[in-house]
Amino acid sequence: MAVSRFGNVCGFEDHKAYWNFGYQMPRPNYFANLWTLSHYPNASVRGEWNFHEKLLAVKDAGFDGFCWFAAPEVADIGSELGLSYIGFCAVDSRNYASQIVNLAPMKPVRVNVHMGDSRMPPDEAARVWIELAKTASDLGLEVDLELHRGTCTETPEKAWQIADIIQQRTGKLIQFSFDPSHFAVVRHVEPPYARHLLEREDLIQNSKQMHLRPFNGHHCQVPMTDGRGHVSEYVKPWLEFVDALFDCWIAGCAHHQALWLCPEIGALTSGYWIPTFPDPWSDAIVTLNQLNTIWEQVIKRRRCNREIADQSRRTLKECSQ
Repeated sequence: MAVSRFGNVCGFEDHKAYWNFGYQMPRPNYFANLWTLSHYPNASVRGEWNFHEKLLAVKDAGFDGFCWFAAPEVADIGSELGLSYIGFCAVDSRNYASQIVNLAPMKPVRVNVHMGDSRMPPDEAARVWIELAKTASDLGLEVDLELHRGTCTETPEKAWQIADIIQQRTGKLIQFSFDPSHFAVVRHVEPPYARHLLEREDLIQNSKQMHLRPFNGHHCQVPMTDGRGHVSEYVKPWLEFVDALFDCWIAGCAHHQALWLCPEIGALTSGYWIPTFPDPWSDAIVTLNQLNTIWEQVIKRRRCNREIADQSRRTLKECSQ
């Protein structure tokens, strides 16, 4: 079993699943949420970039895709630029089917879902999600339920309860869109964040979509940079958390084909961003690069660990002969 430096177990009972994840791990897919570019660049609809300008910026920054509502014209522009489309919808117990059906013609690679509100009971949320996931599957869509304030997954306790009910009823783990920033505020976490936010490793490892923005225990978004392009001191505990998160996910990667990561920085008019913060799009690009650097560091560390273990086994074998 693999054990992270925070002491949490990240892996399977079968040690082969840990050691045989392979020397070559695919680079994650990175996507931008066009929400980051809402009312950009001047916090107003006047002079706001059009969708072609936004998606061209996404492409030029090195993203693989983008997330937006069911908008065929936007999906078409993205397709012309070679960008994958991640659909988004906010649903309740009455409109979930129509919202999913609306996204189907655009053939999103994944669908990110906000469901219900904080008053939706876990049992109802589980029932609706099972029905929604069946509708999506019939349409050939992959759906992820986002962990988010103001929805049915507002707190860790409710989210895990929903997941457990769904597993009891279907025998399957739910696929969450993992956004730890909201739980960080709910839990008022202190560093190291991993000990608070990686408690359900089975659900993290089953996730195929993550939304990652710098946070602390008081704010669901803090600046990535200091305004001069350098990584801020505020985000160092968050960077350590991302390292542990990636290490945990990779330990269970035998079950996954692709991971989609979103460096999701709040827009100028979102409330997440405040005027003293650096430019949100510039911070999103820096966050993208930081995430990719951490991913490569985790892979390199695991490769080195495997090589050391392989050498140790060879040495033990030679000594026993």
